[in-house]
Amino acid sequence: MLHKELTQQVINAAKTVHTDLGPGLGHQLYRRALELELRENGLAPEVDKPVKVHYRGHVLGEEGVDFCVNNAILCVLVDAPETSPEEYGRLRTLLKNLELDVGLLLNFHSTRLDVRRVEAVAKKEPSAAE
Repeated sequence: MLHKELTQQVINAAKTVHTDLGPGLGHQLYRRALELELRENGLAPEVDKPVKVHYRGHVLGEEGVDFCVNNAILCVLVDAPETSPEEYGRLRTLLKNLELDVGLLLNFHSTRLDVRRVEAVAKKEPSAAE
């Protein structure tokens, strides 16, 4: 599993935040607490990581993402009762644009932290026939 140890460190930090704060608070409170927890654990979260969105060689604009931890794991905090398929798609798109392989969807809304590990869609290798 790619970035297994780092991924587990981020998940453990999120669990600590969720245990200490409890469910149902605002997105920004969890985000700030998780940033503090990650830093206290010696990790380097980049907050509001700008992601340039490209289309046919042109930059269309930027979209921010909650965290990029150690330039390897993209983290999106979800503020909804359930993590939607759209969140998975958005995270995969952001991973593609940053050329990263692993992301986490972290949902603090319920009584139990919901963690979803998402991997980027593998790039197609050109076949010999192409």
